[in-house]
Amino acid sequence: MQKTYLNDGWSLTILGDNVYSIPSQPIETKVPSTVYSTLLDHHLIPDPYYRDNELTATKLMENDFVYETDFSLTEQQRRADRIFLRFDGIDTIADVRLNGRLLGHTDNMNRAWEFDISANVLDAEPGTVFHLSVTLHSPIRYISAENKKNPLEGSCHAMPGFPHIRKAACMFGWDWGPRLPDAGLFRSVSLEAVNIARISQVYLRQQHLAAAPPQPEHSRTPQSVSVVRLTADVEIQWLPEAAPDKMLKAILLVTSPDGEQFFSAESSAVDCRNAAPTDLLTGLQCDMTCSHVQATLMIDHPQLWWPNGYGSQPLYSVQVLLVPEDETFLHQKHPGAASDVPPTVGNVQDDEEFPSILDTWEGRIGLRTVTVNTDPIPDETRDPHMKDQSPDLDDGANYMLAEGNHTKIIADRQAASIPGRNFALEVNGVQIFAMGADYIPEDNLLTRQNRRRTNLLLSTAQESNMNCIRIWGGGYFPDDDFYDLCDEKGLLIWQDNMFACACYELTEAFERNVAAEIRQNMRRLRHHACIALWCGNNEMETEYITLEQPRTRKQYYDYIRLYEYIIPKITAEEDPAAFYWPSSPSSGGNFENSNAENVGDTHYWGVWHGSEPFSAYRKHHYRFLSEFGFQSFPALQTIRRFTVPEDRNVFSRVMEMHQRNTAANRKIMNYISQTYLYPRNFDELIYCSQLLQANAIRYGVEHFRRFRGTCMGTIVWQLNDIWPVASWASVDYYGNWKALQYAEKRMFAPVLLSCEEHGEIDQKPYPNTLPVSVDVSADLHVSNETLHPFDGTVHWALRLPDSTLVRSGLFHVSVPPLSGVWLPHLDFNDQDRLSIHLEYWLTKDTRESEEMPESETRISEGTVLFCAPKHYHFLDPKLSVTIEGDTITVSAENYAQGVSVETKDGVLHLDDNFFDMEAGTRTIRIVPDRDFSLMDLSEEEHPARKALRAGEIRVRSVYETADRESE
Repeated sequence: MQKTYLNDGWSLTILGDNVYSIPSQPIETKVPSTVYSTLLDHHLIPDPYYRDNELTATKLMENDFVYETDFSLTEQQRRADRIFLRFDGIDTIADVRLNGRLLGHTDNMNRAWEFDISANVLDAEPGTVFHLSVTLHSPIRYISAENKKNPLEGSCHAMPGFPHIRKAACMFGWDWGPRLPDAGLFRSVSLEAVNIARISQVYLRQQHLAAAPPQPEHSRTPQSVSVVRLTADVEIQWLPEAAPDKMLKAILLVTSPDGEQFFSAESSAVDCRNAAPTDLLTGLQCDMTCSHVQATLMIDHPQLWWPNGYGSQPLYSVQVLLVPEDETFLHQKHPGAASDVPPTVGNVQDDEEFPSILDTWEGRIGLRTVTVNTDPIPDETRDPHMKDQSPDLDDGANYMLAEGNHTKIIADRQAASIPGRNFALEVNGVQIFAMGADYIPEDNLLTRQNRRRTNLLLSTAQESNMNCIRIWGGGYFPDDDFYDLCDEKGLLIWQDNMFACACYELTEAFERNVAAEIRQNMRRLRHHACIALWCGNNEMETEYITLEQPRTRKQYYDYIRLYEYIIPKITAEEDPAAFYWPSSPSSGGNFENSNAENVGDTHYWGVWHGSEPFSAYRKHHYRFLSEFGFQSFPALQTIRRFTVPEDRNVFSRVMEMHQRNTAANRKIMNYISQTYLYPRNFDELIYCSQLLQANAIRYGVEHFRRFRGTCMGTIVWQLNDIWPVASWASVDYYGNWKALQYAEKRMFAPVLLSCEEHGEIDQKPYPNTLPVSVDVSADLHVSNETLHPFDGTVHWALRLPDSTLVRSGLFHVSVPPLSGVWLPHLDFNDQDRLSIHLEYWLTKDTRESEEMPESETRISEGTVLFCAPKHYHFLDPKLSVTIEGDTITVSAENYAQGVSVETKDGVLHLDDNFFDMEAGTRTIRIVPDRDFSLMDLSEEEHPARKALRAGEIRVRSVYETADRESE
């Protein structure tokens, strides 16, 4: 098959009058592109992210649009049996025409679409120019009209009716995103010239053969694998023109990660006579059939793929070639031992050089096994440090449902003990503690995303010791580059299907549409090492249980049919080795208390939405947190990009336009009032909000890591932003790290020293309440999330505000792999809790003999107070900085909390920031910039580097946030 891309020479026309008064004349564009991005490129609209420009830009999507281009066929294409026109991504409701003739209709941005244009083009004269047009219909008008026919509930932050369209739900608005439902051809358009047959799908099945039986503690010990049997199940899709006597086979070629080993195998040959009906998932109308063949090979001494932090990520290159039965050119050209690497491996193309190759499939794989372990834990004994736990919720024996459109039947629910079940990602037989974040689309304007930008974002995750990313179900399936990069960086993917916070009612057409969407994407993505599990939807089981969304009984029945029958059945057929989970959160489905503490995954929002204190995390024993979060404002330099000076107040109209959660500013101010003195200006308020966010998540992650085995995952909402906004993201829209991202780098460290402190924050947070006895104490804990034992020394020092030592101590620790150790209790009740803080740090034992000194390199550290920072007796740390090359040294005369180093005008990118420090010095390093918008600037042009050269560096801490009278 020969593929030719039609990505150049397009035009875009806006049909009818529009809000910007842009004439209905063709505007030059290309593919991939969108309406907004094209108009921005031609300076025909202002940036919809600036100030409140979103309001006008939204109205533009009430129009229809036309993409048009011309093309002609080459002589080689004219010799093909069939020509298919392929769209890898149309957003969304579209009519496709060739020379004015309607080819078909599209209605799903998550599917690729194909049209057989053979009859239109193959009999035409050589050099004939064909005119292709795609009319994109208004998504706003479409959902409005459909919702009038059949109202469907959905997120209150989005435009009504969005569940009627298979388009990224968040484009219609979310509590962190704008209402900008763009349209366009956001992925490539191509012509596929096919002869006889093509490869429609390849399923790669791995069988890991152990060198020895599993160990008793298999969940903590990697299984030894001596060989991997790799089988390629290849579906051959036959054209009607295929001759019955034409025999075809598949050749499987595998190259090791280092390029030193080559493996090959051939399938048996088949013809089209016994072919079966085929699924034409792309909407193609063509009488085709299919056959399946298999090729199997053995990979000796396999290099296993591991998640980030547990090992390396070797990737094997795989090619599958579809060739005639008698084809021997590969063996003739490349004889030799199995270790020889044919020059054509990795670059075999279906072109004139190798005319007998009918089609190819290529990918990279990691040799690994992955599942989710949900074994019962009948005799579980909780760690004695787990105190004041909330009771489990009900066991799901009763449930709530809607009767018609009005009457609600709500069963009385009592707390009940739920039998415990594990919920742990298991890779190569090892149960890992998942540490990561939830991912949303990187930009509302899809073509602003690219591999370089995604690489920077995922590098942030990797550098921050994350090993898991959850792709949230209200967006769309990312491009192949995203999954390739996750393979390379060891980031496991929790893959939601694209359903979120809404009712989706089944019709025959809708069921066919989403079934094709899911099958297509599973076939596209299942070979990736990073894919850990498939999930039915985001939060819909919970919303059905609590009656937030459904209106009718049919919608309840449709929910069960779609997420607990149709999708798991598809998953079993398309990716039989994969784990399927019906919803996030869920206890396993069937509306059985989706937020149970002791079973499944949970979205915990008591801290933040429930306005609970940070210490509330310690009252819970969740198995796996797939969402929990806390908001903050983005960096000041980001805010400057979408505001003018008079906007820079968190309650201004523009700032509230870029704060999509209506209760969020009130919550931030409430938490600030509990924690810090009132910030003296807008800049300090932003800084305090980021410190709050970092500490809120730290409380949760550190608590759950201390109880590894009970809990096996903390996935933070959220990693990134879709536009410049106040949100739960740890990385803002431009790639700037918030305080949370630096904190995650520390809290997700493979070996972590953390502290469960006790004082006023968890016992007497308000000074004017009745006097009570307050326990001032601390319990230190070392978590070892590696495959190797850890030996080291824990140091602690109780200090005064000027860093004077009150008392200190140390503990030598030996921590087995994938476990944790509590250290002896520390009692500080004889101290003034407003004037002491605890410093603690961990060093690795590197002595080769008793005579050699131990290394003092700190691998994990922190400090804690025993009261709210606003009540602590801080002294002015008198911070200062010196710069030498890429090294910055911070000096402090007294203890400083939340030390932030920045340029005068914005964020610096450092190896550490927003840290606590004692009196003395701290050295940090400037690292390559992560700002997406500055990727192409030279060293001389870069604003941060200019500031560094000019010495325009500022440093601050919690002490400087508030106005303080001179002593």
